[in-house]
Amino acid sequence: MKEMQIDSIRVSLMNYQHVVILKERQSDRYLPIWIGPAEADAISMKLQNVDVSRPMTHDLLKNTLFALESLSGTTISKIVVCDLRSDTFYAQIVFEFNAGPPSVDLEPQSGNSRARDFETGSGLLLVWQNRKFKSTITRKWLEGKKNCMEIDGGEGWIFEVFFDESTKRWLLTRMKLDSRPSDAIALAVRVTAPIFAEETVLDKAGIILDQEPGKMSTPAKTNEKNVGQQDKLDEQELKKLSAYYDFINTLDLEDFGKHKS
Repeated sequence: MKEMQIDSIRVSLMNYQHVVILKERQSDRYLPIWIGPAEADAISMKLQNVDVSRPMTHDLLKNTLFALESLSGTTISKIVVCDLRSDTFYAQIVFEFNAGPPSVDLEPQSGNSRARDFETGSGLLLVWQNRKFKSTITRKWLEGKKNCMEIDGGEGWIFEVFFDESTKRWLLTRMKLDSRPSDAIALAVRVTAPIFAEETVLDKAGIILDQEPGKMSTPAKTNEKNVGQQDKLDEQELKKLSAYYDFINTLDLEDFGKHKS
């Protein structure tokens, strides 16, 4: 996972599609993500500190989350561009707890098995703050001596929990909420949360600025030094991404690398 920063927002010369371009903080690799015009305006207005008389959608979301933070002790720790499938980017808003992990109840959906003994793919009910989430275990792992699980709670919620041997309770370490990257970025600039991208996404869609002004190279079009990296990508997946690369070539990149948001 790499930390990113917003480089600029641009518009395609062909179809006027908006793009937010993220830059990896520690390298010259960029990640363009196409977004809607409303989301582009929401990001730009905040970056430019434009005042509005009434709160816009993402301002309302920020204010709502700040209100919930005072009640539940949760805070947005980061947003992550976590996946790219069929030309669609996916992101998650990650929440953590200011006062340490709270306890949750895990109840088997059927039978008498303990949730602690469940395997990946098993269904259960996760109960937090008197709300029940009909959930599925998506991943289990050991972190030191801790038994940890990732649980899909439905409706876009992912929960990470571990079993505390001292209290014999499941504790909730973080929550992740599914989001479009455009909405997540518009929220991140309002709550000053860091932005990250998974390496798998950067391997698929990251681009490098060439020496020639206005030109970029993509993973699918780089030289022999990157052949090993390309072997990691499925051939059919690269074919689907060809439309993405063609779209990037419609952007006006003459001043690319000079603009800083």
